[in-house]
Amino acid sequence: MAKNNFEPRLKLPKEVPNEGILVGWSLEHENKKQPIGFAYGDDKQTPKTGYLNPIVFESDGHLMTIAPTGAGKGTGCVIPTLLSYDGPVIVIDPKGENAAVTARQRREMGQKVIILDPMGITGLSSERLNPLDLLNIDNLGVVDDVAMLANTLLGAQFSAPRDKYWTSRGGQMIIGAMMYLMVEKPDEELTIAAVREFLGQPPETLLELAQKMSQSPDPDLRQAASIFAMTAPETMGGILSFAQEGLDFVRGQQVRTATSNSSFSLDEITRGEPVSIYIVIPPEKLESHARLLRLWVSVLISAITRRRGPPPKPTLFILDEAAQLGTMPQLRQAITLLRGYGLRTWSFWQDVSQLKLLYPQDWPTMVNNCKVLQAFGSANMAAARDVAEFTGFHSASTILDLDYDEMVLSLAGDEAVISQRPNYLQDPCYQGCFDDNPLHNPDADIMPKPARRQRHYRRPSADKQQQPDPETKTTADAIDGRSIPPSLLKKIRKKWDEK
Repeated sequence: MAKNNFEPRLKLPKEVPNEGILVGWSLEHENKKQPIGFAYGDDKQTPKTGYLNPIVFESDGHLMTIAPTGAGKGTGCVIPTLLSYDGPVIVIDPKGENAAVTARQRREMGQKVIILDPMGITGLSSERLNPLDLLNIDNLGVVDDVAMLANTLLGAQFSAPRDKYWTSRGGQMIIGAMMYLMVEKPDEELTIAAVREFLGQPPETLLELAQKMSQSPDPDLRQAASIFAMTAPETMGGILSFAQEGLDFVRGQQVRTATSNSSFSLDEITRGEPVSIYIVIPPEKLESHARLLRLWVSVLISAITRRRGPPPKPTLFILDEAAQLGTMPQLRQAITLLRGYGLRTWSFWQDVSQLKLLYPQDWPTMVNNCKVLQAFGSANMAAARDVAEFTGFHSASTILDLDYDEMVLSLAGDEAVISQRPNYLQDPCYQGCFDDNPLHNPDADIMPKPARRQRHYRRPSADKQQQPDPETKTTADAIDGRSIPPSLLKKIRKKWDEK
C-alpha cells in the first residue's frame, strides 16, 4: 500500500501575545529568518511539539492587504485584530458587523467604544462627530485646517478636467463660509449643516453679506469676504451649485444629527487614549456618502498628527474598502510620513489595480512603506501576476492555487511566503471573545426595521371640537407625522393652520 505523504495537521496555541497584531500562522516548520519587529510566540509551542507558530507584528509600521470581495478579510484580519489588539483603534466598518462582533470584547479590554452609525444599521447606540471640531479660531493655522476640509469635500478627485475652475472656486466658497461661521456663530452652531445652509442662500444675499463682512475689523472675516467679493455676479450661481454639491450628503436628518455637536472629544484621539471607533456606512451608501466618510477619516488623521510625543500605544487605523475614499492625500501622507506620530494604517484593497488607479505615482512608495503585505487568493492569472508583483512572491501559478485558508505573506526584511490565515471562528485563541455576527444568523429577520419619523404631537384643542378632514379622514391633533408622506403632511398642517 502506498504511503500517505501528508503530515498530521498541527494545532494552534490557545494564547497569542496581545502587544502586537497577529498577521498569520507560519506554515514553515523551521523559521529560517525572524525579521526585526516580528515574534513567533511561545518557544514551548512550536512545530516540534505539534503547534503552528503565530506571526505577530510588534513594531511600528503599516500593513496592506489585497483581498477580493468575499475572500474573508473580516474573518481573517479585521475581527481577529479587534478581538486582540489592546491599543486604540479606528475602523471603517461598512456592514456594521465588526462592531456587532467585537464591541463587547473591546469594552472588556478597557476601551471606550464609539460607534458612528448615522444610518442606524447596527441597532446600537450611535455617537456623533462634528468634523468642524477640528477648527480652533485661536490657532494660527486654522485657515490651513479649513482649506484641508474644503479640499476633502471638493478636491480635484471629484471633478472632470473641464470643471476644474468651477470645483476650485466652489471649494473657495466653502472656505469662506466656514471662516464666516467660525467668527460669527457660537461653537455649538458651527456644523457642516450650517455651512450648507449658509451657501444655500440666494447669490444676491451672499454678495450683500460679503460687502458687510469686508468692513469688519476681524481679519478672518475680511478674508472670507474677499472670497465672495472676487466672484462675478453672473458666475456666482454656477460656483455655488458646485459648492453645494460638495455638501449635499448633509441633506438627510440622520447625517445632520451624526455631524452635529460631538459626543466625544478629538483630544481623546490626539492623546492616544484607549478608544475604539467604528465608522459604519452601509455598502450601498459608500458612494453617495463618500464625502462624509472622507471627512471623518481626514479629521481623525488630523487629530493624530497634532501629537507632539508618542502615545502609550500606537493608534491602529483599519481602512476597509480603502478605494471608496478616493484619492486621499492624508492617507498617502499617513503611510509615507506619519509612523512617528504613533499611527499604524492597515488598508484593504480588492485588487492591486485599485491602488494603482488612485495613486498612479505614489503606489510603489506606499507599498514599500508597509512592513506587512498580505494577499488572499486570486480569481485569474492576471490578478495572480499582480499579486506576485505586489508581494514579490516567486510564482503566480502558486498564488492561483492557494487553499481557502492560505495567503501570501510578505514581511519587511524577509521573502514572501505562504502562511495560514487567522480565523476568529475556528482559532482557539479567540474562543469566548466574540459575539454572533448578525449577518451570519439564519434565524435573524432578513428585512430591516423601518426607520419611522419622530412623532410630532399636538395637544387636543380645549376650546373647540375638531372635525375630521374629508381628504385624510383625520384631525390635525391626530397627526403624528410618521405614517403620512411629507408632502401630504405639510398640506394637511397648512390647511388646519388656516382654519
